[in-house]
Amino acid sequence: MRIGAGNQEREVEKKEIGRRNDKLEKMRKELGEIGGSGHFWGNDKMISFAGVRDEMRGKELKKVIGLLAAGEKKINLKFWWSQNSEVAEAGWTIKFKTAFEDYGGDGLYFYLWISNKEGDAKFKATAQEIVGSTGEEKNRRELQSEKDGTRQRIKYENVAGYAFVRFNITIL
Repeated sequence: MRIGAGNQEREVEKKEIGRRNDKLEKMRKELGEIGGSGHFWGNDKMISFAGVRDEMRGKELKKVIGLLAAGEKKINLKFWWSQNSEVAEAGWTIKFKTAFEDYGGDGLYFYLWISNKEGDAKFKATAQEIVGSTGEEKNRRELQSEKDGTRQRIKYENVAGYAFVRFNITIL
């Protein structure tokens, strides 16, 4: 073994970690809280009522998954009350199922699953129902994911029947 080879390997590793951190920081800035980076506690009414965002769909969810794949631990998601979504990208999957029976739900709970290829996507979430026209929040709950097969899942009781469901999530 050459003298100094270990130092070179450490330097290469440091540079790689720096590149990953730079990429994550760039993604955070690009998306911001409104796009799903970090937690969002602002007024979340609909754009048509002078709000800052509507629900997240495939394209937006793929960007949030990109954050997770880059190492982000805090994200936020916003879904339409009747929406069912499943998006997989970069070894991560996010799936949301509505509570409403007319759209395939069980009539009681919204479900959110998060998984990754390593099988360690345990998370906690603050869930809230949001009025689309005013941003009023109701039914705030602190939830902890539970193992559901190879995924982690939370069940969030539908209480208010508001237009949106928002999750502020921390990957553990």
